[in-house]
Amino acid sequence: MDDISRLVEHLGAGDSSSDEEALALLAIHGRRAVEPLLSAAADPAVRRRAAVVTALGRIGDQRARRTILVALADNSPLVRAAAATASSAYPSHDTLTRLRTLLKRESEVEVRLRTVATLVDLFNRGTVEALDPLLATLYKKSEDRRVRLEAMKVLSTLPPGEAREIASILGEDADSKVAQASARFAETATTGQAEGVAEALADIGSADYFTYRKAATALASLGEPGIPTLVRALSDRASDPAACARVASVLREVARGRERVVARFLDETTEMTPLALMVDILGESKDRTAIYHLKAVIDRLEPVGTETDQVRETILAKAHYHLARAGSRVALDSLKKAMTRQRGRLMGEILAAVEEIGGKGELLDLLGHYGVEQGWMKERIQESFRRLMKKCRVAAGDPIFERLDDVRRGWLAEILRPLV
Repeated sequence: MDDISRLVEHLGAGDSSSDEEALALLAIHGRRAVEPLLSAAADPAVRRRAAVVTALGRIGDQRARRTILVALADNSPLVRAAAATASSAYPSHDTLTRLRTLLKRESEVEVRLRTVATLVDLFNRGTVEALDPLLATLYKKSEDRRVRLEAMKVLSTLPPGEAREIASILGEDADSKVAQASARFAETATTGQAEGVAEALADIGSADYFTYRKAATALASLGEPGIPTLVRALSDRASDPAACARVASVLREVARGRERVVARFLDETTEMTPLALMVDILGESKDRTAIYHLKAVIDRLEPVGTETDQVRETILAKAHYHLARAGSRVALDSLKKAMTRQRGRLMGEILAAVEEIGGKGELLDLLGHYGVEQGWMKERIQESFRRLMKKCRVAAGDPIFERLDDVRRGWLAEILRPLV
């Protein structure tokens, strides 16, 4: 028997410390241990099944994904709890759906606790749709306190305004421990100045390149602790777009890989030019959780009526595009409203966002825009319309086109003519 087989055989046979040692060694073996572990996943011994699921989750190989998700419905709460933790290695819509179902049906507190912990982890790693079940758990007064407090951890990565709003509600909670724990999220963040920063900020606008570079280097050397100062500097220069852009170039450098820190200042930024620059910085991030904060920008700037100024509309369009590019549909309703507002002057970012996350319903909206747009935008809408049809598997004779009037039927024929 080889080393991996011996370790797999040992799982669940001893105490927790010996199990932990075997789990650590199997994690070191990594992918080579997956097949023996999968063979042991159906073992009748509960402790062994749970340990096997834990091992597979720590390795995170895709071959184990189905086994772990199936284990979420195991007869044993010990196995279900292990599977709830292990499933964090497989962030996907399917994983989220199964965890939500488990959370609703599960009677064991420990399993619900582990499920919520994984949902928090999924949100922090970019599965922003995990927020809804977490907030539902947080507001559920009949839920066990430990589970609610675990769900509260998601507030630390939400936009500050959203976190404060939730915390203010929880501050009145009947459970004093929950109310007390929420207090720290109700506080408004403060910023500070590092020694020597004032001089560098003054020089950042210098016309002399070497003076500017020296100042930029000094500010960049502050690292993450300097982000609040740079964000404040953006707002201080809101009336001077060029000066704002210079500060933003430093902030972009400092924020790379730390976009969540920048995101937490979005609520405090009310001037349009600094906000637009921060949206661009977040839009370049690969962190879906950081990009999720752009929904708060959309919610804040979206006009009540049908008109808004051009700068605000541009920021909204960029925020929609970055969210859509990250695969998030959390602002789809707002995107539909933006399409309606921009009839006759559709922005490229809005069109690109619709192409990324739109469905059959958006085809009719695009058709309306096609009829009123001109020039290159008309051609661009035609391309997006075809791509969306292909993605949604909609044929020219689809029922959604049956109620079109003669004018719109003519537009549809124009769009589809190159395909014939």
